This record gives sequence, structure tokens and C-alpha cells, in this order.
Amino acid sequence: MSLYGLSALVLILGVVLTALVFFSYRKRLAEINAQTEMTEGSLQSTFTSTALERGLGYGLVALIAYLIWQTITQGFDFALLMIGATAFTGLVYLIDYRLTRKARLDILARATEQLPEFEETTDTTTLEPGLIENSRAFFPILVFVFLLRSFLLEPFQIPSGSMKPTLEISDFILVNRFIYGIRMPISNKVVIPIGTPQQGDVIVFKPPHEPDKNFIKRVVGVPGDLIQYDYSRKILRVNGELVTKTLIEKRTDEAGQYSLYTENLLGREHQIYNNQARAIRRPDEWLP
Repeated sequence: MSLYGLSALVLILGVVLTALVFFSYRKRLAEINAQTEMTEGSLQSTFTSTALERGLGYGLVALIAYLIWQTITQGFDFALLMIGATAFTGLVYLIDYRLTRKARLDILARATEQLPEFEETTDTTTLEPGLIENSRAFFPILVFVFLLRSFLLEPFQIPSGSMKPTLEISDFILVNRFIYGIRMPISNKVVIPIGTPQQGDVIVFKPPHEPDKNFIKRVVGVPGDLIQYDYSRKILRVNGELVTKTLIEKRTDEAGQYSLYTENLLGREHQIYNNQARAIRRPDEWLP
């Protein structure tokens, strides 16, 4: 099943569970509210989720965990998942506030009056279905994480060795989301420009030919620059100026043999690998 299909399945199950919980919960609240006297047993049965609700809840949690795992491993847009989770918990919180919260508080107030030592012996925060309790607990956390991830910092995992030795495979990095401007979630459209990428910056972007993947690369040129690379001699020029590099050592790993250099890209130094294998292009062939 694709991630979009799995997301749709999670959404459908969440809607079904929400409808079932609130329909059953309102019915139980109305029944106990109609009683002249209440007992601890009637309270417990009113606020305890049914077996069907618990089963659907466990199934939803398992699907969400699987969706998160697939999102991480397949590079799916995590922002969509965050928006969905925030919207869902917020909706449950709002429905509870409008439909069941007042009745629940009234019943708890009556229980405090009618049952001795009710407040001392009962944790009132647990006297509600798990869906409502968990949504109210997680909603502010999800809002905070969503805002933090959308506008300040976003985590990424390095998928390949193209940025070695600066970034190794499976490294986790935090990306500054606002250094080039305030962006809208999902679309990434800049609404408040702040700066532009400069030579030497390491950036995360979605290339036009693979818009569903995140690429992590170092900026060599910016709009207006002339970039030339000699594949045979592995010489890079920016606007006609040679990018100098100093050999440190030769290395070998499971992927091949490399020469480790310190490169000076317009005054900014970093380390790079050059493959020692024979070039696949002619010595006189340049890539503009």
C-alpha cells in the first residue's frame, strides 16, 4: 500500500473512531445525568471506553506508528503527517469542548457532592475516553512541534554518501528553516524573504526532476555565475576563477578509492572526496 493510501486508511479509521466515541459517550452521559443518585460503579461504566472503542483505538495507534515509520524510511513529506495529526487532535478537542465537556463537568460536580471522599480517591482526569484524553494532551504539543518544524528547525537524515566526508550516511541534521525567508508549510512558498543561498552553503531542496525527494548539496554557484567542471582532471572553475584544493590523503572504503582534499570555495573551506576511478568523459570535454 502506498503512503497516500495508508494515510487515507488512518484518516478513515480516525473519523470512524471519533464518531463512535462521541455517539456512545454522549449517550452514556445522558443516561447517568438522568439518574437521581449515582454510584462509583455507574460513574466507572459511564467514563470507561467500550471494548470496540479500545480495539479501534489500538488499531489506530498501530497504523499511525506504521505510517510514521514508513514516512521516515521513504522520505515522505512529514509536514503532511504533522498537519493531519494536529488537525485531528484539535478537532477532537473542539468537539469535546462543544458537546460533552459541560455535561462531564456537571456529572463530576454531582459526584463530588453525593459520593464521600470522591475527590480524594478518584483521578478525574482519567474519567473520559482515551481518544478525548489523549487528544487534549497531545494537541498543544503537536501545535508547538508543527510551528517549530515549519518555521524554525526541521530534522533530516542523510540518505546517501554524496556529501562525504562533511555528512555521512544516516547522519541526522537540523536545517534552519528561516535563514532564507519565512515559508508556508507544505508548499514551501516564501512569504517573507530574508536572504538567499550563497556559495559554500549546505542546503536541502526538492529538485524539479524529483519533486518528492529531498536533496542535500553544497551551493557551488548562484544565479548569474558561470560554472565549469573538467571531468578528466577534476578541476572546478567559478566565473573563470579556479577553485583550489589541497590533498590531505588517499582513502579506501567499501564504495571505492578516494582522494581527500581541503577545498577553498570562494574563501570558504571544507573537505571533499574525489573519486580515483578513471573519468567517464573525454579530457577535452567540459560541462558548462
